[in-house]
Amino acid sequence: MNAYQLLFNVSVEHMYFTDHVCKSLNFVPTVKTVHLLNRPGFLLKTAANRLSVFFETDNIDRLRLYAEDELLFTFKVFSRDPRFFWYTAPARPSSNALLFFDNHQPAIKADGKQLLHRERFVSERDYEDSGSERIRQCLESRDYHVPPCFIVQFAMHNESLLSAPGQDSEAVRNFVILFASNKTLWKYYLMGDLSRRGLYIRDLDSKLMFEEIGKTVLPGNRPARMLQSTQAIQMHELPQQRLQLRETQNRGDKVLINRLPNASVNHLHGDLVNGKMHHISEIYVH
Repeated sequence: MNAYQLLFNVSVEHMYFTDHVCKSLNFVPTVKTVHLLNRPGFLLKTAANRLSVFFETDNIDRLRLYAEDELLFTFKVFSRDPRFFWYTAPARPSSNALLFFDNHQPAIKADGKQLLHRERFVSERDYEDSGSERIRQCLESRDYHVPPCFIVQFAMHNESLLSAPGQDSEAVRNFVILFASNKTLWKYYLMGDLSRRGLYIRDLDSKLMFEEIGKTVLPGNRPARMLQSTQAIQMHELPQQRLQLRETQNRGDKVLINRLPNASVNHLHGDLVNGKMHHISEIYVH
């Protein structure tokens, strides 16, 4: 069996997920990259959130020959989760914007990791217009109908550290893309009998506050009282908030629901709050 050495590795981490492993990703090499990887010596491996390219240890001279012309490894990364951008920050600045990451600039280091973006987390600065020349070279016609979540590109040439494996350089071959999770305001709809009572929400960790923002009538002529968080809350796959629903009484407040349900990515929409657009997580209690 042939021995292989790592050329480069990129992992995708996401603060939304409990283990920070960004799930449901699909790494698709462009047509040119497929032709490149079909050359003798290359080996591609993918995992849940990781992409790695290796080269045969005994054929490093061949790699240097390949690298006389710049090698471009380009991958379109799709998510099988249609809600990816619901829980991912930042939002796309426009429908024509695509995230693009490459190793042309010196990687920023944070917590011992080499980041492929300009700030601690992926930011609006990493978006690029899909009509730009280098993005157009990566996309096929079908990609304009179902665009990738982002594109990753690695360049190798003779002067690159990536083209000199086996020289205690593994640390410079491992890269990370780090996504922050979206923030939403949590809005509770207290329905039925609860809509007519003097209720409030208490955070057992004393971090969050909720205020009553009025009443509404839901479809089916169902009255509801609305309580909303005073600040946006980071989205997590398994939220850890401990919220109680309490009723104000003369002889001390009464706990009606010991643990309120937390927000879910499945109930999310945008709305204006104080003249500014916010993401709202809706939770219905009855």
